[in-house]
Amino acid sequence: MFNKDFSSACRQVIYRLGGEKYAPFIAACYSWKDAVGPLLAEKSRPLKVENGILYVAVSNNSWMQELVLLKSKILARYRREPGLGINDIIFVIKAKLYG
Repeated sequence: MFNKDFSSACRQVIYRLGGEKYAPFIAACYSWKDAVGPLLAEKSRPLKVENGILYVAVSNNSWMQELVLLKSKILARYRREPGLGINDIIFVIKAKLYG
């Protein structure tokens, strides 16, 4: 119970800090693992949302190809979420995903 309440409170704080401008990006980050699954989520991460396009960093060509093949399914999942407004996804290779 406490963990769920704490997680919800943290999420609210992050949305407040990000404001309206970053709300679609924050939502995309929170739902990325659900959209692509745990394995692909380890190999990729959202970078930004700009003009309705979600930019995603991917660790290498192999994982990028996998995501490209799933692109329509990922977009369909994001389109079901209100307020995101993501119309396309662009994948870019970034060997070091974090840091």
